[in-house]
Amino acid sequence: MKHLTEEQLVEHYFADDANRIAAETHLRICSRCEQAYEEISNVLAVRAPHPPAQMPGYGRRVWQSIAAPLPAYPTKSKPSYFSWPRLVFAGACLFALVAAFVAGSLWQRARRVPTEAANPAQAKQRVVLFILDDHLDRSERLLVELSHAGAQSHDPADSLQADSIEAEARQLLPDNRLYRQALANGSDPMMSSTLDHLERVLLEVANSPDKLNSADIERIEHEMNTDSLLFQVRVLRQRNSTQENQAESLPKGASI
Repeated sequence: MKHLTEEQLVEHYFADDANRIAAETHLRICSRCEQAYEEISNVLAVRAPHPPAQMPGYGRRVWQSIAAPLPAYPTKSKPSYFSWPRLVFAGACLFALVAAFVAGSLWQRARRVPTEAANPAQAKQRVVLFILDDHLDRSERLLVELSHAGAQSHDPADSLQADSIEAEARQLLPDNRLYRQALANGSDPMMSSTLDHLERVLLEVANSPDKLNSADIERIEHEMNTDSLLFQVRVLRQRNSTQENQAESLPKGASI
């Protein structure tokens, strides 16, 4: 999982980050980044103490102490602010200001509709890619652990490793079912097929009546073809990473 840098956490604290939704989603699922964000927030929340209150008449006493040695400026006649050159210049500035305001309003109105329509869709796509990439990353690690456990001897597998694999499968199963149902409309056939295959493997591992051993793992790998599933998961992760980089490189309001 790719963690947030200190610069990204500081930008998120001041609400100055471009990918605010993705950062908030990452902070909800990553305890390490959440702890770092809390530490940065505590440091940035410290403010300097207020200066002490001044005594009444402080400014008058300071002026009296320095006014005597200062030379007096000669008085000048008050300039006329309503002379013709000043009035002409003020009118020209006012006209330029009004023209700039009208032009800016028309330009903003012309591009407001496509921008407002594209921004939510682009933000939603980035969040979906980020969540799916995290789920596929966890699934890939589970399949690798399953493959390593099956490559051992036919003696019973280490109980701690077996318990860890089963526990991770139980955690991944409800999330995988939710993502698979969300893609049931056929918008991404490859992702939908892979999640369906992955759900069958997770069900087999999570619902094992006894603790997994090497023989059980080899049977699951043979019946469920986990090697092919691992390859599909890696291909999808690479594809999602490419799409996420393309989405981040686009200007705000553009769509892929």
